[in-house]
Amino acid sequence: MPLAGTVAMRLTTDRLTYRAGEQGAVIARNESSRIVRLSLGSRQLEQELGDAWLVRERSPGPGEICTASPVMLPPGATTGASFRLPRGLGPGIYRWRFIGIGEQRGNSERLTNSFGIEA
Repeated sequence: MPLAGTVAMRLTTDRLTYRAGEQGAVIARNESSRIVRLSLGSRQLEQELGDAWLVRERSPGPGEICTASPVMLPPGATTGASFRLPRGLGPGIYRWRFIGIGEQRGNSERLTNSFGIEA
């Protein structure tokens, strides 16, 4: 099977609500008919503020290197990555943006569903 260019990739969190400091997971599902090479290492946490999204955290941070290993994800297969939300996040609506997940062409950024942070 050929490697994917732009593919249908779904990223979802394991829950719809969290508390600051809790651990969670993001599940990636390849919804295309092609093999996808991806890494879920480089990401940023964004908070919805009105009509905009504000970056609250980036991983890896400044001066750090992403150590996540890329995987080959066949059609219909899933893989995941765990995360720990920063302590001190205020209540609100958030999402993860994964950057450079390994696609060869097109927009290599993908968003998770929105989720809530409770007080």
